Amino acid sequence: MTAFVVNGVTSFANLLFAASLYVQGVGFNTQFFYHLDGETFAIARQAYALVFFGAWVYWLGLCAVPFFLGWRRPRWADRVPKRFMALVGIAAITAYAPLLSFASFLLASGDPQPSTREPATSTVEIAPEALQDPKSLVLIFAESLEATYSRRDIFGDDLTPYLTALARKGASFENMREVDNTGSTIAGMVGAMCALPLRSPMPWEHLNTVLPNVDAPLPGQACLGDILAAHGYRTVFMGGAPLGFAGKGKFLAAHGFAELSGATDLLPLLEDPDYRSGWGVHDDTLFEFALRKLDALADGVSPFALTLLTLDTHHPSGLPSGSCPERGREASDMEFAIRCSDRLLSSFIEDVRSRYENVVVALFSDHLAHRNELFSTLRSHADARRLRFSVWGPDIEPINVARKGTHYDVMPTMMDFLGFEGWLQHNMGASLLRSNSPWFTLDEESAATITQSLPEIRLEIGSEILFKTAGPTIEIDGRRILATNEGLALKNAIFAMEFDEGGNFVGFRDGEFADKFLAETGDGIWVGVSTNEGFNRRFVSGEPLKLAFFAGCFDADGLVAGPLWWRERLDVSTIISDCGFGAP
Repeated sequence: MTAFVVNGVTSFANLLFAASLYVQGVGFNTQFFYHLDGETFAIARQAYALVFFGAWVYWLGLCAVPFFLGWRRPRWADRVPKRFMALVGIAAITAYAPLLSFASFLLASGDPQPSTREPATSTVEIAPEALQDPKSLVLIFAESLEATYSRRDIFGDDLTPYLTALARKGASFENMREVDNTGSTIAGMVGAMCALPLRSPMPWEHLNTVLPNVDAPLPGQACLGDILAAHGYRTVFMGGAPLGFAGKGKFLAAHGFAELSGATDLLPLLEDPDYRSGWGVHDDTLFEFALRKLDALADGVSPFALTLLTLDTHHPSGLPSGSCPERGREASDMEFAIRCSDRLLSSFIEDVRSRYENVVVALFSDHLAHRNELFSTLRSHADARRLRFSVWGPDIEPINVARKGTHYDVMPTMMDFLGFEGWLQHNMGASLLRSNSPWFTLDEESAATITQSLPEIRLEIGSEILFKTAGPTIEIDGRRILATNEGLALKNAIFAMEFDEGGNFVGFRDGEFADKFLAETGDGIWVGVSTNEGFNRRFVSGEPLKLAFFAGCFDADGLVAGPLWWRERLDVSTIISDCGFGAP
């Protein structure tokens, strides 16, 4: 009986692990367990009916194995030492892929250093521009509605004819590529709004698990919402899915959005509480709520920015709204959902353009489609796949922009359409109306190091961690930025930890330049993190460029002869003692 239970549980875990790999390409993560609810499970079971049936037969067959072995127990089994069998069992469990994946998920979900202090970040100063007649913005992230669906040469027909016709009335960017670390909704939103990739310091962690446990993601970065809010825009986000999924709500709240509405907020407002999808609110209902919100926003004096996130084209089969016409000649449920969204989106965009003045409307697919019923066709034309990006506005003439672009170019391009001058190049993006995407103008050497690996660096006082960071970095115009959820913008200067004469930690400071910083310190102990190549080689000749700690005693004339370390892990208590201050 024990063998039956163990075999059944492990076989079921194998099936769950295989399902996660099949649907999303990675093992267990928050996204997978989030979807283990009744409604989403029912949707998946309907979409993958044959796969579910095969998995059920497979599981029942494996469960029967112990009974078969017990009925015909081989004689050699009695001659195998029990200790050997125990070791084999332990080794099998240790190397068991679902167990390892689940353990990684648990480790990634926790907060290993909740007491870690973070240094003062070099935030981007947002100096308000004097805008003449500022334009409002409606930005729509269309769930995986890539431009490839409009290709007759790929699908035999244009699956989005209404959006194709509408795109001819505005600016259409026909060469938008998906690059690494932008392949999920939250990663696509971060990339499009902040011009930075969303990356995890742990290579096995899925992008949807990076932000949920971070209260203030990317604190050192200015994103679209931050900039618009600093210019007096009223900023609103509305989406049919829960705000908590993948950390969307935390990201948006931390970056300029004053009003957020997700499934929890919108579902109680439904006239028919049963009219909903497994994800939340259907797109037709979302657009109704959005028009009501736009009516209220348009009555105000200051400009506004409304951002929407659709759902109906979510894999694997889509979740079409009930207001769509009856299904016709569509070959699959996913095709029907795409054609339905084509009608709904084009109608909503036309309504916005006709009802509200001085409003720029932008449509952008948050990422390329994941595995769905049309995925075999998409996969066979991988090189031809493109993101959808179209913009309409009162002063926007019809134009096709052929420049190659990425998520990172969306924000600078939108700032250009809105009349801003100071944000046409930002982080890893640029306005495609005026210049080429920085991503595609890098030489081979720069491209190879743009997300280079950074070893963990840790500053401690005994067992207390003052500052710890690790993961990939991005170097842009001489600035180095941690490409993780912290998003610290590390200046070409010093992040320093200041201590008083009693050896007590006071706080963090930073300086614009090394010489100026050292001149302003006065007597005291300073420990810093240097990312400046010149500063590194000034004090440690021959050292390669790296991020590491320096430490010592400084006065107004600079570095005093004394301790100076160049290490990736440093205990400050030793420095305090050697410099003649009291122990912390």
